[in-house]
Amino acid sequence: MTPQDDGGSARDVETYLRQLMAVAAAAGRASEPVDLAAALAEAQRVTAWGLRSVVAMGRARGLSWRELADALDVPASSLHRQYSKGTSITTSYDSVGIRPSEAGPQPGDVPAVFDRFVGRGRELAALPELLRQHRLVSLVGPAGVGKTRLAGEIAHRVRAGYPGGVWWVRLASVSREWLIGPAVSTAAALTGAGKDARQVVAEATRGGAVLLILDNCEHLSAGVASITMDLREAAPELRILTTSREPLRAPGEAILPLAPFPPAGGAGRAARVADAVRLFADRARAVRPDFDLDASAEDVADICDRLDGLPLAIELAARQSDLLTPDQLLRRLAEPLDVLVDTPRGAAGRHHSLREAIAWSYHLLDETAKAVFARLCVLPGGFDQHTAAAVTRDLELDRPQLWARLADLTRKSMLVVDAQTAGRFRILESLRAYGLEALTRAGELAPTQTRLIDWLIAYEGQLAGHPWGDELTILINRIAAERDNIRYAADVAAVLAPERHPKLALLLAHLLSTQQEMTETKRLLLGLLDGPQASTADRARAHWMLAMNTARVGDHATAAGHAHDAVRLARTLDDLDVLATALSGVMITRGLINDPAGGAEVGAELIALLRAKGRIGSLGRALNIQAWLLVAGGDTGAAHEVISEAIAMYEARADQALPPAARFANEWGTTLLHTAAIIDIVRGEDATAAGYVTAILTSEFEHHNAVGGALKCAAILAARRGENERALRLSAGSEVVGFRSDAFGDDQLAAATRAARRAVGPVKANAAVAMGHAMTVKQLKEHAISGVLPTDTGPADLLTPSQLQVALAVARGLTNAQIAVEVGMGKRTVAHHLTSIRTRLDLNSRVDVAAWVIHTGLAEAQNGR
Repeated sequence: MTPQDDGGSARDVETYLRQLMAVAAAAGRASEPVDLAAALAEAQRVTAWGLRSVVAMGRARGLSWRELADALDVPASSLHRQYSKGTSITTSYDSVGIRPSEAGPQPGDVPAVFDRFVGRGRELAALPELLRQHRLVSLVGPAGVGKTRLAGEIAHRVRAGYPGGVWWVRLASVSREWLIGPAVSTAAALTGAGKDARQVVAEATRGGAVLLILDNCEHLSAGVASITMDLREAAPELRILTTSREPLRAPGEAILPLAPFPPAGGAGRAARVADAVRLFADRARAVRPDFDLDASAEDVADICDRLDGLPLAIELAARQSDLLTPDQLLRRLAEPLDVLVDTPRGAAGRHHSLREAIAWSYHLLDETAKAVFARLCVLPGGFDQHTAAAVTRDLELDRPQLWARLADLTRKSMLVVDAQTAGRFRILESLRAYGLEALTRAGELAPTQTRLIDWLIAYEGQLAGHPWGDELTILINRIAAERDNIRYAADVAAVLAPERHPKLALLLAHLLSTQQEMTETKRLLLGLLDGPQASTADRARAHWMLAMNTARVGDHATAAGHAHDAVRLARTLDDLDVLATALSGVMITRGLINDPAGGAEVGAELIALLRAKGRIGSLGRALNIQAWLLVAGGDTGAAHEVISEAIAMYEARADQALPPAARFANEWGTTLLHTAAIIDIVRGEDATAAGYVTAILTSEFEHHNAVGGALKCAAILAARRGENERALRLSAGSEVVGFRSDAFGDDQLAAATRAARRAVGPVKANAAVAMGHAMTVKQLKEHAISGVLPTDTGPADLLTPSQLQVALAVARGLTNAQIAVEVGMGKRTVAHHLTSIRTRLDLNSRVDVAAWVIHTGLAEAQNGR
């Protein structure tokens, strides 16, 4: 507001004061009640508009909404809402922001139902029983999740079971704790007016049980907790149901968390019957009776998933159906807070838009909580305490203080616990959008993004330092958990801090490479090499990764060129870590392109260099690669000596009290066992090899290459024992685990499977191979260890029809966007199906999914139809 505005407000205040003095004089002269009432009514109107001018003056002079609200004894959100609407300002707790002509239900009335209740079958069944078992039940969940609507539905359904009555108390506009009691008394209509709340409920329950519903308690939690104790003590037949964005933490409170609707992703009937989709369709038909869900079920499912299944957001989106088709609406949801706005007459103000609903919760936070929440909103991939500390570092909170803030924000439903990953939190996308707006307004967006970028780059530096053993595994797991945050930070850095972008690109590429996402890895690395910001060390590491990845997919000439460039650049630097990375990359690449002797020659140089420098971690890794190259080149004795040295180095740091499966349960340990197993198979030490294989397959740590290699070894050992069909199953199954072009042990495996086929004949051999292709990784591991077979299930039976469509399209090399167009799904639905497929089949990447489809014969079967 400008100074001119301030001056205008001051003049308005003077005018209103003069009017108020005139009205007061008229009231003093009035002798009839009607004249006195008219004068007082005019005084109220003059004061309400005058107060608006005073608020304008206060804002112009730098007063915050909270300071003004405290002075006026109203919630800050209510004051801001009234002011932004351009209306007069009122401060009565039961009429804030509501004109007399717009007054809704009378006190105590259960809200009337004007639309169909959709979904929440579990909660509808559970709530009546909870109320019978507990005298205080709290419905808790984030803004817009439907707490009030569910409480209202329950109130109508159970009314007959409460002969003393069902009372509804609206607390959203109650600004002070001492007003809760009067609000409860008023809910009893004429019988409760002017009486103490304890007396009112005690008298009411003499006629039977009473259900008291206290709606929107979050801003009065302590006061509500206190009065519920008093009321339950005064009236044993009283049952209380509260709705709040955080628990009351009152004695005897039973909490029913209300979460958003589950993901609606699916095809056909699976999408149409999802609660979120049914809610959208119902509300869409209210504004467009001819709305055809069958024609747009996939887009509607995508809309609901994009909105995190939040009922209020879904309803507001559906109300746009008279203006936008679902596909048009989906495209506009990049800015959900601007799109999801509606003004149904009679609705609560904070339900007019998603932004207002979220603002209600946000403004209840103290300033530190607001700052923490807003900073966390730069994390699209969720976060743990370490990530949260990185982006909130400027707030100087110690670890206990930060954890207390995270816990409190979770209790207030501003954060949700990530059900998939222990210790991680996430923020619903609509709340995250609001937080980013708040962060931008405060001028803190770029500084917070910079803190995130710096923190993630430190991970890249740790990887470049060649950690080993458990340290490497912990680091990789932490990086994997931040995958979406790394991708976001890389995009931001490309604009905000271009000089930092190469490090993030390398970090993301390393992660994607381990997850076999080769297409995106290649795009990232080639982009880094084409850009001007990468350092020589960055370029060397990029060439190293490209060398190994292109070798894995069989492009030997390109792999050799990248390996050469990696070493050429590394030798210009005085950096042992970069040189060790480049030389080890050459070793692996030469092994993959069938030049083990050339790789071992480079390995000898690297091992000598690392010994001289005392770099134990890097030395152990180089010894493991060298042993692999030596056995591949036919020098089994030398390979055994080298791998024995590497295992001894590892064991010197390991806890010998642990069994091998636990002792070697990390990235480096399982790789050592894999190499040792194949060497002992070549040496004829089958019992020792079997022990290594069992340790890998029973370990809680799963390295996809080590598991794939262990299954190959298990197949060879089974064939040697004469268990030919088992060998063929394991061999076939191993083809879809790990890198397909890894030739390590393939000669021995090929010989074993040929012998097994001859032994059992073509019919049994083909059946065994088909079963192996159809088995999940878990089933394959069980079969390798104990010989247990899964039930008779074909590969197509392992997936739903929609999942099968997606898997077949992935095998043809289509992107998610291309699949969405071809099969008529949204991109988000395709991604949801792909995640489900990988989980169901225990696969690590879309490359594994494609390999599974090819090797099970599903592609040929579908083409033959």
